[in-house]
Amino acid sequence: MELKLQSILFPDKEEYTDNADLFYKGGLGIRDAEEKCFVFSKYSTCDFGAYLNAFSMKKWKKHTKIGKTVLKLEIKGDFELVLSGYHRIENSAKRNVLLKKEYHCDQKKEIIVEIPSNKDTLIAFELRMYSECCVYGGGYYAEVNESDFNEVRLSIATTTFKKEDFIRKNVKMIKDEILTQDDIIGKNVYLHIVDNDEGRVLSAEEFEGPHIYYHRNKNVGGSGGFTRGMIESIRQKPKATHVLLMDDDVVVLSESIKRTYLLLLLAKEKYKDYIISGAMLCYEEMDVFHEDVGFLGADGGQNSSKGHGKIVEMAEMLQKEEAKTKKADSYAGWWYCCVPVTMIEKNGFALPLFIRVDDTEFSFRNNAKFITMNGICVWHMGFTLKFNYFMEYYQVFRNFLIEEACNPSRNRRERIWKRFNGMFLTEILRFNYDAAEIIVDAIRDYLKGPAFIEAEKCQERLKTMSAKNANMADLAEFDEYGVDIDSIYQTDHRSLKDTILYRLTFNGQLFWPKKWLRKGPTAVAHDWFYNPQRQCLVDSVIAINPNAYTAEIRYLDKKKFRQVMKYYLETVKRYKKIHKEVDKAYYNRRKYLTSYKFWKEYLELEKYQ
Repeated sequence: MELKLQSILFPDKEEYTDNADLFYKGGLGIRDAEEKCFVFSKYSTCDFGAYLNAFSMKKWKKHTKIGKTVLKLEIKGDFELVLSGYHRIENSAKRNVLLKKEYHCDQKKEIIVEIPSNKDTLIAFELRMYSECCVYGGGYYAEVNESDFNEVRLSIATTTFKKEDFIRKNVKMIKDEILTQDDIIGKNVYLHIVDNDEGRVLSAEEFEGPHIYYHRNKNVGGSGGFTRGMIESIRQKPKATHVLLMDDDVVVLSESIKRTYLLLLLAKEKYKDYIISGAMLCYEEMDVFHEDVGFLGADGGQNSSKGHGKIVEMAEMLQKEEAKTKKADSYAGWWYCCVPVTMIEKNGFALPLFIRVDDTEFSFRNNAKFITMNGICVWHMGFTLKFNYFMEYYQVFRNFLIEEACNPSRNRRERIWKRFNGMFLTEILRFNYDAAEIIVDAIRDYLKGPAFIEAEKCQERLKTMSAKNANMADLAEFDEYGVDIDSIYQTDHRSLKDTILYRLTFNGQLFWPKKWLRKGPTAVAHDWFYNPQRQCLVDSVIAINPNAYTAEIRYLDKKKFRQVMKYYLETVKRYKKIHKEVDKAYYNRRKYLTSYKFWKEYLELEKYQ
């Protein structure tokens, strides 16, 4: 039988019109709503070798059981079709023309083009219009044996907290474009909405229907919300075979979900236990790729395996498509992450970490392997405007220490520790005493052992720790200082003399009279960016978020410096003394903490049905 693997997509919604180059490049197509087609003008060209429409034939052949593949188009007009394969040579895209043919279609007609055998990474087609042409749709199809189909019931589990607009839009799209369709995908996709907002703006009455379920949940963060989604997916009738974990503040195409389902349906035996990891593209800049698979780098930070950047040119797309995801310490983020239920049943649910690192820990624990593919993606709200110390310092550091206790490795802990020790010094050297203190709080709370995270006090801790976040105000309130926000992320050249004094005095906080300090405030970044020369031996800094246009002034305070340093040194001394014992306690408790028995009590499932 023949099965459509991938539809040809068009920018048919208003939010996509400014990013048509994700769909095609060249001619500006105009949508004819009445005829339900895109119209391209005479003597224009249109290249469908774009991120959402290029066909990843090499990966389909590698991961799935497919036979002969063809391109089908419904089209009217006079045109030449050029079918090409692309692969990467160094940093350039090499084009291999597979077929060129002219067509003259006076009426709407389906044309079928067999794709010749090739070794290229991506397949795409270009239309050269000799008259006005109307393209109604199309797709890439493959010959498959129904006897080779895997049993697939895909449950989408999305956790939400005060993101009602996104949830409503995504639920409507999934219902209209997937669940109401009378095909193998529509019959085997389910949606579980886990609502962590105990204020309850959303309701079961608003959403529930065939294959759609709404679940009230405690506000226990992403780890608790996604675990609830896993539990409900396993408890549903019939039980799901895969759970697609998806964030709430995303824009997603139904096509991404359909391609995911088909990969699972046709997967070879070797790849049945792989995680399908969708790419995160930037909501604010829709043609910018952020990450699909990440890894813990040599610097102890979480890095994109394929790097960040535009995905408009074919060379850029090929770099993302051909990049390897087999790096050590790799993980898949839970913005779009499809997990086999067998993996959950074998090794458990998430650790109760509230938010951050839960997805990374899950990948590490399962020694996960990944499938990625162009067009399987979401557009996610950026993290720049969300930066705060509770999340980026306390949650990440504490949770990585717990992760390492539960999944001991050869040298991850050393890298993580080095990174956060460096962050502590960065913050205390620019007088950000609360941020430095919250990093030490992370060590302190980790040392309390597994009993600390077993007790569900997420809201209480969130409130306490968030009080230490920066109190940023509108940048307009600081006009008198004449801040140049364009220079915030520019590194100043360090002088040898200033560097020596900076280090010896902890930037004027030891052995340095206040009267010798330069008059501030001098402008520095609010986040991880470190520019020591600019803040060297000044009495104050103004921390700026140039994206949110907010700022905060911070003053050198020798008394506060001594207090935080004492807290740090005492905590590190205690860590060195007892951390092996604490690690052992976490390790011995890890299976319980990821079990249904634990989560049933933690989530109070009987209460929140």
